[in-house]
Amino acid sequence: MDLSSFDAQSARDASLIAMVVGVLGVLLVLKFVSSVVTKLLLMAVFAALIYFGFNQRDALSACIATIQAKVEQGDVSDVTCRFLGRDVTVEIPFGNQSG
Repeated sequence: MDLSSFDAQSARDASLIAMVVGVLGVLLVLKFVSSVVTKLLLMAVFAALIYFGFNQRDALSACIATIQAKVEQGDVSDVTCRFLGRDVTVEIPFGNQSG
């Protein structure tokens, strides 16, 4: 994946995938790992992955909402958000494309 053309929707999708992988990982750990200590450690790792994915997705959604509010006021100076320490471009529809 070329991160230079990573847009906001792709970033939101990536964080959702990370959360789903975390949930599936927790379910697999609960099913197949027998050692309690290992089970707890792996569950902590997957819980951190789920939290991180949710936190990044929430921050990105808030940034997108802020940019949309600025664009509605006519300010198009900054249309990027941060995701995993990288800038992602927010696609802004200019004007009404339907008519």
